[in-house]
Amino acid sequence: MAAFAGNMINIGLSYGLHWQSLSPLAFRESFQVDFPLLLGPTIATLMPAFFATLSLVFLSKENKTARRHWLMALVALLFINVQTLAYHLPLNLDFMEIEFSVTDLNAKLNGWLFFHWIRVVVAIVAVVQAIIAFQKQTINN
Repeated sequence: MAAFAGNMINIGLSYGLHWQSLSPLAFRESFQVDFPLLLGPTIATLMPAFFATLSLVFLSKENKTARRHWLMALVALLFINVQTLAYHLPLNLDFMEIEFSVTDLNAKLNGWLFFHWIRVVVAIVAVVQAIIAFQKQTINN
């Protein structure tokens, strides 16, 4: 989970800032290369975190406090998945296929980054909840 949060921070601070510095044509060319390369690390860090957290919700049924924190982490990861599938993925595909005016592109990219930082905050919340869950699980075992 922390690896996913770190990956999201990296995307925002490196790629996001880089993309904002580019002209619309250069952004599109860069994004067409960058986006597929970002999928692997994002999936490789999010999916194991999601499935492990889901498993831990069920495995911690004896410890209600730990389970509550695992459940909060799971809800955070679910939120991230829904936001990504409903907003970021379609916009990512649009960035690769649709030509936007400079104004539209800047607005869409700024919106993408704004909502990306929401994903980062929610990922950090998930990490904190997982740490608390581990602590509660350890204390009671």
